[in-house]
Amino acid sequence: MIDTMGKALREKMAGYQEEMLFHFKELLKIDSVRGERQNGAPFGPGNRKALDYVLDLSRSFGLETVNLDYFIGYSEYGQGEDYICSVSHLDVVPPGDGWKHPPFGAEVEDGVLYARGAGDDKPGVIAGLYALRCMKELGYRPERRIRVIYGCAEETGMEDLDHYLRSQPLPVFGFTPDSDGYDIVNAEKGRMEFSLAGSVAEDDPVIGVSGGLASNMVPASVSAIFDTARMTAPERERFERELAGPDLEWAAQKEQVTVTFRGISAHAAMPETGRSAISMYARFACRVLADRVDPLTRFIHENVGFDWTVPHLGIACRNEHMGSLTLSLGLIELQDHRLRTVGDIRYPAATDAHRLQDRLQEKAAAADLEFCVLSAMDGHCCTNEEAFSVLREVCRDKGKPEPRCRAIAGGTYAKKFQGRLVAFGGCGDGVHAPDEFVAISDFFDHTDMVSYALYRLGGKWKEAAQ
Repeated sequence: MIDTMGKALREKMAGYQEEMLFHFKELLKIDSVRGERQNGAPFGPGNRKALDYVLDLSRSFGLETVNLDYFIGYSEYGQGEDYICSVSHLDVVPPGDGWKHPPFGAEVEDGVLYARGAGDDKPGVIAGLYALRCMKELGYRPERRIRVIYGCAEETGMEDLDHYLRSQPLPVFGFTPDSDGYDIVNAEKGRMEFSLAGSVAEDDPVIGVSGGLASNMVPASVSAIFDTARMTAPERERFERELAGPDLEWAAQKEQVTVTFRGISAHAAMPETGRSAISMYARFACRVLADRVDPLTRFIHENVGFDWTVPHLGIACRNEHMGSLTLSLGLIELQDHRLRTVGDIRYPAATDAHRLQDRLQEKAAAADLEFCVLSAMDGHCCTNEEAFSVLREVCRDKGKPEPRCRAIAGGTYAKKFQGRLVAFGGCGDGVHAPDEFVAISDFFDHTDMVSYALYRLGGKWKEAAQ
């Protein structure tokens, strides 16, 4: 049952709704896609601008405000040796094509707000910041410090948290409001980012390939340039036949024909909701060039294709709680007769990064390809039942369904906190896709849930032994 302070917090947050929405929209207008490192901006100037915006607000609210070298920042309220936290991120994935609304316009239509970051993950930033402001103004005295952390590189390797944890202690418990509801996501698959590269012959009819926006996005578009003057007569015949197929567009300039393959974008954690334009290109090229196709394109067609569980690659596995391993290729580029693709693997506890690396290294070498692990992080599991009981009470008090513990394929900040964080709460839809959005009413509900969860976790409960 919600106590007197909990009710006061809800009313205080509700009184700031118009102001919260204003600041949320202003934050969404900042293009915080990771950019080139600059002095004082490790993840680019847009990222720094977003962090400055939030930390300036925090200072204006009279909160303790810390900037850790523009890698990450936080606001804090309360006293005590221990702290609990929420961790959200300011960085976003590239917007890509296909938007009806400007990706950084923060336009509202029929009560729905459209922008990159509208769901992933700027709502959590505003919710946590205002939760601390309202608790401070109400004079609430938590049993432990409450910290709201603003990350800047969640989508691109989480170096921000590596920097944070070099100087900051671990929390007693915390959550990242970067989920798809109010279940308790206490386990996550591991993630590996990798590259594959191979040579392309100088007389190869494929003279250009490019596509994709990020390694953790199923690519919606890939363009390939074919030089028909380099094709044999049978190849030209097959090429013309394949150009009549679906989901592609083409344009010719003399002997050079640019073919654009149209897939469906999706988050690499849920690749089954998308359709890979890279696999579409590989299938097309293999059908046209047959034995003359380059090694990497053949490898993609034969070992990856359109089955995300990659049964032909020798790494397929699953377990009861986390489900199947999935692999998605996100980027592809041909440059200086080298074709390179970057991919994303989400894997359950049935395997680990070392086993995956060994098997893929062996498979790539057999195909005359170069394999490289760009980053890898095994999964995690949090088992703090005392804290889980608090989150269950939060949901009951707010009229939400009883939350269940579950595992996901997505990678959140929880992985970095050594079993002390879960993903809990989220709003919005279309994450990593065109016209990402959140209903304004859902945004307000989310701010209420985040503030109440932080309030309850800041109170008395017995933390689990770590």
